[in-house]
Amino acid sequence: MLSAAIRGSLRRSTTAAVRPSLRTTATRSYASSAHQSSSATPWAIGSLLVFGPLLFHLTSPPPKTKKHVEAAVQQPQQPTQQAQPETAAAVPAKKKVQKPYVLIGAGTASFAAAQAIKEKEPLANVIIIGDEAYAPYMRPPLSKEIWFSDDENVANTLRFKDWQGTERSVFYQDDSQYEIIEDASGSDVESEKIKLLLNKRVSKLNVEDHTVTLADGSILFYNKVLLATGGSPKQLPAQPTSDKITTFRTIADLKNLDKIVQSGKRIAVVGGGFLGSELAVALANRAANKKDIEITQIFPEEGNMANVFPSYLTKWTTSRVRKLGVDVKTNSVIDSLQLKDDKVSVSLNAGAQELQVDHVVVAIGIEPRVDLARDAGLEIDEQRAGVMVNAELEARKDVYVAGDMVSFHDIQLGRRRIEHHDHAVLSGRHAGLNMVEAARVKPYRHQSMFWSDLGPEVGYEAVGLIDSQLSTVSVWAKSTEQDTPASAPQEPHRHQGTTPVPEAAAPTKAAQPLASEKFGKGLVFYVRDRKIVGLVLFNVFGKVQEARDIVDAGLTSDKIDGLLKKFDLHGDDH
Repeated sequence: MLSAAIRGSLRRSTTAAVRPSLRTTATRSYASSAHQSSSATPWAIGSLLVFGPLLFHLTSPPPKTKKHVEAAVQQPQQPTQQAQPETAAAVPAKKKVQKPYVLIGAGTASFAAAQAIKEKEPLANVIIIGDEAYAPYMRPPLSKEIWFSDDENVANTLRFKDWQGTERSVFYQDDSQYEIIEDASGSDVESEKIKLLLNKRVSKLNVEDHTVTLADGSILFYNKVLLATGGSPKQLPAQPTSDKITTFRTIADLKNLDKIVQSGKRIAVVGGGFLGSELAVALANRAANKKDIEITQIFPEEGNMANVFPSYLTKWTTSRVRKLGVDVKTNSVIDSLQLKDDKVSVSLNAGAQELQVDHVVVAIGIEPRVDLARDAGLEIDEQRAGVMVNAELEARKDVYVAGDMVSFHDIQLGRRRIEHHDHAVLSGRHAGLNMVEAARVKPYRHQSMFWSDLGPEVGYEAVGLIDSQLSTVSVWAKSTEQDTPASAPQEPHRHQGTTPVPEAAAPTKAAQPLASEKFGKGLVFYVRDRKIVGLVLFNVFGKVQEARDIVDAGLTSDKIDGLLKKFDLHGDDH
């Protein structure tokens, strides 16, 4: 009852409050105080003035510009055919080039790695950076076959005939097969070819940022990088800088020496190892047709290859080199080289002897180029002067090393560093495969070989550890005219990667066969702790794999007699 009374009271109160307001509104006058009228016309005019603009705005159609915007927004929903002419005229988006595999060093190891990467990933972005002006090339012919060529322009053409008469180029492939780029910006050029950046030196490797900095300051970002910078030729103590002294290693050195030999001079070759002995014999062959050229070879050891051959074989080799026209000076230590009266004065054995020559060729080995690796924080094998790697040839994540400068673990022979062509080819190829096939990385197990020729008559191939300080077991046999480098079948490891130039040619004639020599052909087994660790095949060809198998098997020296049948040493001995 009480609530009903309250509701009734509230309704009456609300009604009373509203009605006076309505009444007031009905009687309000819109005339001024000076003029009043009871007519409704002024009210209508006033209402029109107040509410007219609002009504016009509310009832007007949307502005035309709004329709234009809406149409523009909806334009992509139009049928595809209307947009086709515009799409056809548009420039296609540039394909993004992948981050490159950067191979530092334009030698054999880098070329082999590049080929391996391209075999597995044909569209891979691969860049070889070299500080020479030449594409990757073979070094062995520079001290061997080239000097036996009949072509007087061979140092410029760089085409030679191997001992079997097949014409070849020192270059692995023609420049046209590369994408030659001028600077680091070329790393973004889209190409299916191997890219080649020449005459550029790498000054810094940053393994954390994955960058390579060139000497000109430009930077390349890499996916993975290979260090294959090889080595620099060693110099004599206090060796003066002069155009009359050549440290022999490159094509530029070959061209320079070729000009000197042709001019008819007295030339001294310093070094009694592989390179020095090969060069001395090669230059003597060139000099044979020029009466005014004399070749002298100087070294401190007792004979040629004294650091690798047993003493008796060293002496025999030296006598052979002398027969080929070289004036060999053994047990001769060079005190100094001095420039005097347009000559080079060579002081020997504490001044006991002095030679006057027109030119000196220094061929005493190489120093591995490890400064870039050292500055990058990679581990250096100070004993062997190489860059330390694991079994997969990796020095750090995404950083691989191959060729002359790598210190690797040989499963049979322990840690080694090797400076030979076959090792550069196979270690480069193995590193390239491991770089591109991350899921199938394999350890490097190849037992590399090397070879050296003293002209077309005497050649030897070797596998494993070859050191004159080791014990040796030798087996010799009579040789025939077929037991020479010139008569032997072509062996792929000697010119791996090169393509013969089509031309029929006769093999190089062996001028002085060794049929009457005591050491015509034979085998030298090198033994350490009763285990066979190395093998030299002296004028025995086509048996490198058999030698590899013996070293890899870790056989002991008491098995040598049974191993001889593998080499058929006396097969042609009648």
